[in-house]
Amino acid sequence: MRRVGKYILILPEGWCEYNYAMALKKSLPRDKQRSISVEMPSPGAKNTVKHLMQKAVRLKAKAKQDKNPYDAVWLFFDNDNQSGLKDVFRKLKLLEIRIAYCSISIEHWFILHLEDIRTPFANSDEALRKIKMLWRSHFNSDYHKTTIKHFDKLKEDLDTAAKRAEQIWKQAEKDGIPIEERNPYFTIPDLISYFTSL
Repeated sequence: MRRVGKYILILPEGWCEYNYAMALKKSLPRDKQRSISVEMPSPGAKNTVKHLMQKAVRLKAKAKQDKNPYDAVWLFFDNDNQSGLKDVFRKLKLLEIRIAYCSISIEHWFILHLEDIRTPFANSDEALRKIKMLWRSHFNSDYHKTTIKHFDKLKEDLDTAAKRAEQIWKQAEKDGIPIEERNPYFTIPDLISYFTSL
């Protein structure tokens, strides 16, 4: 059976990333949604980027064996002080697995929609405190990691966030900072651009 469109797999690290990827998928026309698979996060420790990479390799091999290979595989994750990221980024490139990545947490990506903050956050708790404050002032409601449709709420400012992320990326490139050491840093706009090009 001949398939229509590209066959895409997204493996998110957590529920916030899963919900965001699902909302992004649902923003596409229905015929394009059918060929995009967003896997639910695994419980507990299996959500590290190393586990996601291993899962991606298994699923890619199975899809190829089934004669229905993926056109693209994406891992959607953040740093979370995970060890060995330099090696992981190198392997992902060799495996041709794409990344939708935030250096601290997805909340910093959300913050870019509402405020131009280019300074690093020390940790994800700091970014979470900031988005809670901004969310309250912009939307007059409380921020929650998993019960809010973040993509839908923020999509009007998506271009603004992408431009800010691009400026951050350009500065990091100019400074020659390795990806695993960049803070802030975002490649989520790459995933969004890929979806809009489908």
